[in-house]
Amino acid sequence: MTTNPTTQTEGFTLTTITGGTMYTNPAEQDPTIAATYHDGRWIPTGRNLTTREVAATQERLAKQVERINSRRALSDEAKRIAIAKAYREARDQIASARQAVLDHVTSERNRLSRKLFGYEGEADPSTILVRRDAADRAAKLDDPREAQRALDRAMAHGDMHLAQAIAGQAQAYMWTDVVSSYLAARPEAGEAARQLNELPDPNDAVWSIQHAITYSVVPPQELGGMSDYQVDALADTVLDGDAAA
Repeated sequence: MTTNPTTQTEGFTLTTITGGTMYTNPAEQDPTIAATYHDGRWIPTGRNLTTREVAATQERLAKQVERINSRRALSDEAKRIAIAKAYREARDQIASARQAVLDHVTSERNRLSRKLFGYEGEADPSTILVRRDAADRAAKLDDPREAQRALDRAMAHGDMHLAQAIAGQAQAYMWTDVVSSYLAARPEAGEAARQLNELPDPNDAVWSIQHAITYSVVPPQELGGMSDYQVDALADTVLDGDAAA
């Protein structure tokens, strides 16, 4: 099998081979950017499974637990308390990172949605009334075919306030054909639409579960499957000098 020179595409290596094309991911061992080739493009998987921050925190926790267990001066109970404290710190740190990502995604989706389907900046009273009327009319649409016809009429009449309101309703109901029709008439919105489509939906149950799993820390085995409430109680335990020795 003859291999021709490799080229780079989307951050990955593409190697052309006689009789076909072989795709390799040079970073496949890095869990944060590993990817699989599917349907003509590389799809990142690692970013959905772990992050450097989570991996580093888990590694630090493991080293802390190892150091605690190596301290012969500590009683078994004192070791468990120290491990509980170390785990709680790591858990809370990652929980904070998890919320930060969620807040960022939500904020970006809202910003892009306003840009595509809402309104930015201030408006005079008459414009506000027009927008409110458009929103009320769009809210009554409950069928994608009806919404498409209403969108076509609004755009034909140059009523962009109503068109935008209908597109917003379609976006909320995930009527993708209607949304695509609206965006096709607004090529300047293409980049914002692309960014919105690439962002995960926090309301999606599968993504929410995956996100929670991604930003989680595995408890040390020394805690024996304790609940977070029990871990917190153990971490707050105060031992006297004799018990801790």
